[in-house]
Amino acid sequence: MKKWVIIIGYLITILGWWGCARQAVEGRDSTQNPLTVASAHDAEKLKDEEQRLLVTPEKAALHPDYQILENISVPFAPEYRIGPGDVVEVIYNFRYDQTPDAYRLEVQDKISVIFPFHPQFSSTVVVRTDGRISLPLVGDVQAATLTPADLAKNLNRVYSAYLIDPQITVSLEDFNVKIKELKRSITTAPRGQSKVAPVAPDGRIALPLLGNLVAEGFTLRQFEDMVNREYSKQVRNLNVTLVLLEIHHSKFYILGEVGRPGAYEMTSRLNLLDALAMAEGFRKSGDLKEILVIRNDGLERPMAFKVNLSKMLKDQSYYADLKIRPADIIYVPKTGLDHINDVLEKIFTKGIYTFLPFQSVFSVNYDIRK
Repeated sequence: MKKWVIIIGYLITILGWWGCARQAVEGRDSTQNPLTVASAHDAEKLKDEEQRLLVTPEKAALHPDYQILENISVPFAPEYRIGPGDVVEVIYNFRYDQTPDAYRLEVQDKISVIFPFHPQFSSTVVVRTDGRISLPLVGDVQAATLTPADLAKNLNRVYSAYLIDPQITVSLEDFNVKIKELKRSITTAPRGQSKVAPVAPDGRIALPLLGNLVAEGFTLRQFEDMVNREYSKQVRNLNVTLVLLEIHHSKFYILGEVGRPGAYEMTSRLNLLDALAMAEGFRKSGDLKEILVIRNDGLERPMAFKVNLSKMLKDQSYYADLKIRPADIIYVPKTGLDHINDVLEKIFTKGIYTFLPFQSVFSVNYDIRK
């Protein structure tokens, strides 16, 4: 029994020395003292300090985290990037303004090819997906991208080998077929004809005529430009505007010695202290000197770094620069002392405790009989 008492005494002594040494180091780490407000004079000093640190337009011009809008300094916020679960409204604006350019034939346009002196050759045809039409005697002829006048000129030249002065004319019977199909596939909304398109888990959006397009990772402006480029290859006189209706917030994760570990949504730009506050702060057993952050957002491989938040808070460092990114994993470990406590608990409370009670009682009874 005396042996165990001596061992426990040594452990307590070592832990005491370790705690004193840690406090001494922490005392040396604190290089600045925060301003204490205890009077009206102190409040004025605080106001002056805030004014000195205010980010003016002149300072913002040299600060990468700020921008100047309307001669006002505002924090620079990166553009939001589309992700799975977001809902985008695609508004279709069809332009019907008169233009000096002649109409050019498109796939699925219906045209009449008229032979005034040889009506037996006249026909009504549809421009095929390969851009051609089929006519008597000459077979397939290119039609898409040509104006009706240009097509008539080409046909007159080709048919001159068979007919004398054919004088062929081309007239439009049905055109802008793709626009009509597009209108049938979209709904009518107060802002015009539009389509509500959710972003699928694979990051794609399904759009009429275009099929599935990758949207994840693009800003709204970038994706809008891409959609307009793709539609311009098939439909003329169309302009598309995108509106972000719903945002599926990205998540980050906090584990370890915090009040409420778990997954949290990034509803705004957060720094490390904001994230810990969302998790109801850190426990007394948490080691703020060894906070681990694991990051993999947009990186070719995960990276990890440690943050000494305790020192940053004491030195009044600019911890706001430690921005949290989507999918970050924040781990607050236990302090060394709490690790030792866990070991002692496992050894003495859950381990040796199961044997000691009987032996100690036996020893006491033996001593009494002595």
